[in-house]
Amino acid sequence: MRMIRRVLQTAVVFGLSGCVMHVDKPVHVQRGDMAKSIYVVDGAIALDAQARAHKLSTVDGDITLGRWARASGLRSVDGAIAMAAGASCSGDVRSVDGAIRLDAGTRVDGNAETLTGSIEARSALIAGHLETVSGRILLHGATHVDQGIVLALPSPKVHGTDQQRLPLVVIGPGVVVGGPIVAHRGGTLWVSRKASIGPVQGITVQWFDGAAPPATD
Repeated sequence: MRMIRRVLQTAVVFGLSGCVMHVDKPVHVQRGDMAKSIYVVDGAIALDAQARAHKLSTVDGDITLGRWARASGLRSVDGAIAMAAGASCSGDVRSVDGAIRLDAGTRVDGNAETLTGSIEARSALIAGHLETVSGRILLHGATHVDQGIVLALPSPKVHGTDQQRLPLVVIGPGVVVGGPIVAHRGGTLWVSRKASIGPVQGITVQWFDGAAPPATD
């Protein structure tokens, strides 16, 4: 109990294996420490390099994983999710309105999904699929997406105009998308001639040469 009170006061988690935290302040898991599951309402969650955790969830804060940090699931509503080089997630990475950023060498064994937030990956490996309703998906370098891309329909349970924006996908040189690219209501799809993609449904491929497509709105 003293440990939990100290965590709430200092917003730092020290060696919390077996504990599930429900806090309203930022949480920081230090290098080499391990936390089971952490849930935060109004604060951010940060894992230092080589820190480990089970599932991380936040409503209004960001989630960041340092180099070679590991977690089994990442979920945010309004905050961004960022995974530094070498970080990994053995489950899904999900955000509603926040962006997802996967740096070089990161690995997601599940899916990476947003509603309106963007997804950007640089030489990352996603074993599942990428999914968004109205966000941007930007893939660079040696990124591999094993199970394709889904551009989903707006959710009737979520109100707001951002869902009505059509999604944009840019697949850069060297990227491999192994599964199908399926668009349920259209959008914009730019693909480098030096990329490799699977079958495409519901959207027209616009091919480009060079490092990036023409500027888009």
